[in-house]
Amino acid sequence: MGGVLVGLDRHKCLDAFAAIGFPDFGDYLDPYKQKDFFAAFENGDLTAAQFRDEVRRHISRPETADQEIDNALNMFLTGVNPAKIRFLLDLRNKYKLFLLSNTNPISWKHTQELFEEAGGIPMVSAFDRVFLSFEMNKSKPGEAIFRQVLRDAGIRAEESLFVDDGPANTAAASGMGFRVLLYDVNTDLAAKVTEALEEW
Repeated sequence: MGGVLVGLDRHKCLDAFAAIGFPDFGDYLDPYKQKDFFAAFENGDLTAAQFRDEVRRHISRPETADQEIDNALNMFLTGVNPAKIRFLLDLRNKYKLFLLSNTNPISWKHTQELFEEAGGIPMVSAFDRVFLSFEMNKSKPGEAIFRQVLRDAGIRAEESLFVDDGPANTAAASGMGFRVLLYDVNTDLAAKVTEALEEW
């Protein structure tokens, strides 16, 4: 989701956290794999309330409002290109389409808002099914999350193209038999996916 469908701006997010008194948030926020308490949040081991309390503990400002923390985190997400949404809908006419994302409830809520703002449709309607790390208590690149997707979606790895901008994630998927596309976020998604499908 992040990087492939939704634009990311790590620096803007870090600046926002610095502004509320957490200049070291970059130690936990990685473009591809989160760390420590933020990793626990995306794995579903912390609730949104517990995550916010952890942020407050780091900044020693118990009065910091929930919305301030949510707003700082959501600065990581820059928006969705409507052309990508149109491409997803075109793909959906030909293939089963699934979303697998390492994310958390705060970012997921904001991502859905950005998607609907850009495309005029609910994000979940663009996919046959959505798989989210915080709901599954599993995260990429662990094999367990891929195994659950294969089982619950009723698909075969060798018949599936997995698209991700994280090298560790595509390597893990490839090792399990998926066809993979390591997506460069500076390139055209439709062109790269179409090319990968044509090479199949």
